[in-house]
Amino acid sequence: MKNLLIIVDYQYDFVADDGLLTAGKPAQDIEENIYELANKYITKNDDILLTLDTHIKEEWSIHPESKSFNMHCEKGTKGNAPYGKIKNILNYENINVLEKRGYCPLPKDIEYIINNYTNIEICGVVTDICVLQTAIALYNSCVNSGKQINFTLNTSCCASFNKYGHTFAIDYMQNILGFKIV
Repeated sequence: MKNLLIIVDYQYDFVADDGLLTAGKPAQDIEENIYELANKYITKNDDILLTLDTHIKEEWSIHPESKSFNMHCEKGTKGNAPYGKIKNILNYENINVLEKRGYCPLPKDIEYIINNYTNIEICGVVTDICVLQTAIALYNSCVNSGKQINFTLNTSCCASFNKYGHTFAIDYMQNILGFKIV
């Protein structure tokens, strides 16, 4: 059984007080939890995938997200970088960093994940946007290809700027997608 931890978008713009689309204190409060969880995976020599929401300034005006959100996580800026202690795990040999331009990884990346792991734990920010969309993409790909994967959502390592959305997303992942909640 191969195990994977997916840390979704734990980046400066989503976490720092001056981040361009910050979840603020709720996101800052989970930093140590994510760091400790990542180190458990490192100790067991399991794999980690860190996704980075990455936008290109010149393309922002035509990006669908521009209708809902201000420009954020611009490629090459501090806003795009992993936040805080999470930067300390980037040298781990079994970590992959995946830049994505939308709410979830590309279908080819999702397919790779479901074909190579039997236990997938997800955490990160923002619970009701990118974490939820990643969970839905993984679930749909898994179901449509007949794979059996154990999905877990680590709620002590998730945060949002929308308390209602955060609660809704957790409920949805548990009761609709069947994710184990820890």
